[in-house]
Amino acid sequence: MKLRPVIKALPIPLLGLLGLGSIAAAETLTYGADVGVAETDNVTLAATNRISQTIAVADVDFDIKQQTRLLDLDAKGNFSDLDYLQGAFSNQFVGRFDGVGKYALIPERLTWVVQDDFGQAALDPFTPTTPNNLEDVNYFSTGPDVALRFGPTYFLNMSARVARAQYQTSPFNSNRVLATLAGGMQLSPNSSVSLNADTERVLFENTLLNTDFDRTNAFVRYELQGARTDFSADLGATKIEQGGESTTGPLAKIRLTRKISNAAKLVVSLGRDLTDGASSFSNGPGGSAGVVSGPTNIVGAAPIALTSTSYTSNYGSVAWQYTRNRTTISVGGRWEKDVYDHAGQFDNTIEGADFSVERRLTHAFTAQILGRLNKTTYPNGIFVPENTGILPTGNGPTVATQGGSSHYETGLVGVALVWHHGRALEVRLRCEHSSESTTGFDASYHENRVYLTVGYRPRPADPQEENDPGAYAPG
Repeated sequence: MKLRPVIKALPIPLLGLLGLGSIAAAETLTYGADVGVAETDNVTLAATNRISQTIAVADVDFDIKQQTRLLDLDAKGNFSDLDYLQGAFSNQFVGRFDGVGKYALIPERLTWVVQDDFGQAALDPFTPTTPNNLEDVNYFSTGPDVALRFGPTYFLNMSARVARAQYQTSPFNSNRVLATLAGGMQLSPNSSVSLNADTERVLFENTLLNTDFDRTNAFVRYELQGARTDFSADLGATKIEQGGESTTGPLAKIRLTRKISNAAKLVVSLGRDLTDGASSFSNGPGGSAGVVSGPTNIVGAAPIALTSTSYTSNYGSVAWQYTRNRTTISVGGRWEKDVYDHAGQFDNTIEGADFSVERRLTHAFTAQILGRLNKTTYPNGIFVPENTGILPTGNGPTVATQGGSSHYETGLVGVALVWHHGRALEVRLRCEHSSESTTGFDASYHENRVYLTVGYRPRPADPQEENDPGAYAPG
């Protein structure tokens, strides 16, 4: 099996922040690694002529959070190396990394920030996401934050960033310069209001296929941090100047986090924004209930960068999370509608729901069930059957138009059983069924996949082993 060292997968600018000293001093650190095999009955995700395949698997994941007087670090990664033993595809390395490190040059006044987001995105939205339909994407930014206080009430915050968006295959590489300014006042110890302005200059490497643009935001922000409720609201406007044309649209973002009880939390997010593919990637992929952590989990591909053109995104999501004693539950749903002013063939609507339930059955066994369903519609797409000799006309999609469909529905359901031994060793059996159905020209598929892995995953001491009578209380 061709397992590359995991350290090579981490974005180079953040390797220093993830040194042994930082890990040793981390306030929270969870990590794990495992190896095993997987078997699939449809490795190419084909509608017919399905091909079985055995896959050698190696996974590693980590979650680090550290906060000291000078350093604030939050880094999370989940990577998988897949070796297709019968040669259906070449060795594949996939995963997602999101990390941000803040170092105080002058405590509470001047901070240097380094942020990196790495993962995969699909190349073609109209064909299944196999290894041949993926590319690596990386978004890196760095720069200073300045925070000034004028008495106990008024504040002025400034920041500057240089950023780089890098695509493995798509011709959307760009360099970016960003600056923000926010001035406001504390309404109370837990709430504030501010006037905000930010500007961004985007310069593409390939100017034959892409047009440089400037984006400016101006908005009012209200923030509240209570004992059980965190709330923020932005209201303003966005202006984009690209190719001699100017587009202005409303900006509105609302986020509410409510601690319903000691065990349950509700997160609601609504918004309307003018954005682009690289900025959307940096915000992270995954469903509203979150990507399920643990071994053999291949992190979902990010939204496809169909074009470098900016678009209006209307979105909403809700997620409910419950954690108590032996039970963890996450349930969520999301909706998004993207509208391209000058490329209507890429307009799309996405609806999705996902859930995860994990139950500690005994001190040695844990069971998990998860599922997700996503529906994607391209209302302006024009498609024709394959092998007809007919080419698309009008403003239809520019890729994968033959044999495509304007409506896709993908789903996955999975179950897992984990056996724990001691504080770190675990053996996991996981079964998944995935499918995709389409309208128009049938390109539907079904796949069953089974994983068996052995891993090292240190976990907190079992309360029952420490004679805690509440260790296995209902809940």
